[in-house]
Amino acid sequence: MNAYQRVMNTLRGQPVDRVPVLAVLGAYGGKLTGVELKTLYRDPAAWVAGQRAVQEAFGFDLVMTEFNYSAIAEAFGGQVAWFNDQAPNMKRPATTSAEAALGMTLPDPQRTGRLPAILESTRSLAAHYKEQVPVIGVVPGPGILPSLLIGMEQWLETLLFDQDTAQKLLEHTGRFFVTWANALLQAGADCLVVTEGMAAAEIAPRSLFAERFLPHLQATFAQVQGPMVLHQTGGSINHVLDLLPGLDGLVAVAVGSKDDLAQARALAGPELTLIGNLDNLCFPAVSPEELYALAMDCLRTAAPSGHFILSNAGADISLATTPENLQTLLTASRDYAVERGYP
Repeated sequence: MNAYQRVMNTLRGQPVDRVPVLAVLGAYGGKLTGVELKTLYRDPAAWVAGQRAVQEAFGFDLVMTEFNYSAIAEAFGGQVAWFNDQAPNMKRPATTSAEAALGMTLPDPQRTGRLPAILESTRSLAAHYKEQVPVIGVVPGPGILPSLLIGMEQWLETLLFDQDTAQKLLEHTGRFFVTWANALLQAGADCLVVTEGMAAAEIAPRSLFAERFLPHLQATFAQVQGPMVLHQTGGSINHVLDLLPGLDGLVAVAVGSKDDLAQARALAGPELTLIGNLDNLCFPAVSPEELYALAMDCLRTAAPSGHFILSNAGADISLATTPENLQTLLTASRDYAVERGYP
């Protein structure tokens, strides 16, 4: 069974030879190929080479587009901060005025900034790994997307004190979310990870998510032409997990490292795949034996009922993580398959 079959079967609740294992290794691809991160996140050929190097080194059950939104912030007119040891980030948004953001022209995925480069790398990965390894596109959630235009502080202030303008900005940026998501799918992505910060308990309470953001997710997801995973961007999601089943196109939820996996299964129901929930901070900090024990605990808790994928719970895994620690995730998955008598 190849990686594509393993992941697709898991999402459908069909038999697999082992639990799929995902790991977010964007910048790590540059480490393996010896490419500076400023090149990795600008040059489609460099990105593809990095993902191929990750796949050849570890054999995880995915390759992916950038788990990084500096290109989107830049496409709207923001400034980017570049680093030698981590993915780039937004340095300064295009504006701190929600009213000014409403007047911005939405970026064209085929023409604006680095967006065409991401589509090109997606097409290259899809051509190389078609129906062998899933190609995962990553997009910012429609609720958190306005923060890439005006900054998180200003977005939260607008939400709390100017609800009419906040709603207009959600609708304005929601059109870009749909266009960008569908562009990645049309370029060959098999599935999208939607990183929705407003679903994280650390950012928005359940009442705010249910009232303001869940309807927006319902409206935008219905326009996306492919399967989606909802990701909590490193926070906790169990407080709203029971609200998510039934969203158009939603096939899985990435559970946060502080979320209880057993509780997550009860909240999500039997048909929604759970992904997670290993803490990113532990990857460079613990021994392979310790990480193996953590991975086995996740597997024994969540995998018996099916619809589970083992993964780190956040974005990029630290470049300080040893290859041995990464390899131990697959070892745990294989050992668990033997323990449970998988076919």
